[in-house]
Amino acid sequence: MSNKVINNLQKMIDVNIPIIYIHDFDFARVDEMIQQAVGSNNKQIYEWNPGTGVTDFKTRVPKSTKTDLSTFIEQKYLEEPTMGGIPNKVLILREIHDLIDETKNKTLLALFAQRKLYDRNFDSSIIIIDSVRKVPEEITKYVSYLEIEYPNDEEIEQLIKEHVDVNGYSQFNDKDKKELMPSLKGLAAFDIDRMLDMAMSSNGTLSAEDRGMLLQQKKLMVKNSGVIELVDAEERIENIGGMEALKSFLKRKSKIYGRLAEARNRKLDIPKGVFIVGMPGCGKSLCAKATAALFNCPLLKLDMGSMMGKYVGESEANLRKAIKIAEAAAPCIVWIDEIEKAFSGIGGNNDIMTRMFGYFLSWMQDKKSAVYVIATANNAEKLPPELKRKGRFDEIFCVNLPTAAEREAIFTVHLKKKGLPIQSAKTLSADSLTKGFNGADIESVVNEALEESFVNNVPFTEELLIQKAKETVSISKSCKEQIEKMDKEFAKNSFKDASSGKIISGNSR
Repeated sequence: MSNKVINNLQKMIDVNIPIIYIHDFDFARVDEMIQQAVGSNNKQIYEWNPGTGVTDFKTRVPKSTKTDLSTFIEQKYLEEPTMGGIPNKVLILREIHDLIDETKNKTLLALFAQRKLYDRNFDSSIIIIDSVRKVPEEITKYVSYLEIEYPNDEEIEQLIKEHVDVNGYSQFNDKDKKELMPSLKGLAAFDIDRMLDMAMSSNGTLSAEDRGMLLQQKKLMVKNSGVIELVDAEERIENIGGMEALKSFLKRKSKIYGRLAEARNRKLDIPKGVFIVGMPGCGKSLCAKATAALFNCPLLKLDMGSMMGKYVGESEANLRKAIKIAEAAAPCIVWIDEIEKAFSGIGGNNDIMTRMFGYFLSWMQDKKSAVYVIATANNAEKLPPELKRKGRFDEIFCVNLPTAAEREAIFTVHLKKKGLPIQSAKTLSADSLTKGFNGADIESVVNEALEESFVNNVPFTEELLIQKAKETVSISKSCKEQIEKMDKEFAKNSFKDASSGKIISGNSR
């Protein structure tokens, strides 16, 4: 645990905070931190947990398994000053999430906090350590949270060194370390320890060859966090047909991410991100995945719907946790898909979402970390104006239905992927045949034709592709009204066209 966290805990105890909440599951490291922070203040430490009841904090030996939580808090609350001075103690309440909602426990915690705040002779604090974040509304005002940052590069290197030294792997070198570091960033020290143990047990050593296994384990751990997901990014920018202005923009930004240290030395602002708005099936998600490969960074997908929690402050805490993971994993790409669904209720009666939106905007405005945010939206009409203001994103691009040249490029990409002749791409892109098709429509035409060829054992021909194109109901037909609305929104907001790079206005449509 870093000295910064220990110092923060010491300050929280010193400034009269009655209840300190530590949301963590690595009890061994947290206990070590508390021992260092509290030991310097010469305070007595008392612990209660549901498993062993009243427990000696240092030795872990149970003292009384019969004392319940409310009795334990009540005894310490009513304790009067001794002859030697005032009650100078810290109560550790561990894993009490199943009990904290009980009326008596909530009341006792509130009384304890009140006495701490107003009785100068009562110098006692409560530290709640819990793997599940749960704070009832009645005591929220008395609680302050101790944030434990994820290990930085220096701390991760130290954890690796400890494993290497203990196991005597003299062949481990700087190249191995450089390869493994990205797979370990954005994880708690506890998780890093387990992953390194697994890598060593799988082949008896630790080297760059373990990167794939570590990355797979990291995906599972990040997914289990419930707030963010590590996504495979196998797509390449070359596999995107059209959108030349957007691709050129992303390539430019990737050069800064490829030389971050130099960019910072030259006082360059680190790119913040890009907002991509357009109809479904036009390649927005593909852009997010291709950008991760272009930047050579991990892709983290943030699902705003999964942020919503049951208890007071839980939703905001989930968003903070997701952002903390992303910043610890930097440099990385954070992809927020269909962001309009998350923030469409801003300005109404949804106070929780409004607070989350405010926090997200502040982070986007002020962030200095190498976290590149790609937000995608299908509906520009529902976007809050604050989200579209300069300073949040580097640029906002709109993705229209592809032109004939872009349709030809998209057909070429999909035919190449299937190992099929690309000569038909030009014929298929003609306005008379596929005008109004989006990328998903085009992919469907190729897949349907290939399936027909396989199932009926007939040659894969240009005629077969044309037949499937004629049978396809394009998005321009099925969503005509929505497309017209979208065009008006593009012009109204003066978004930049992803293909030409020109600002779309009312006169240019």
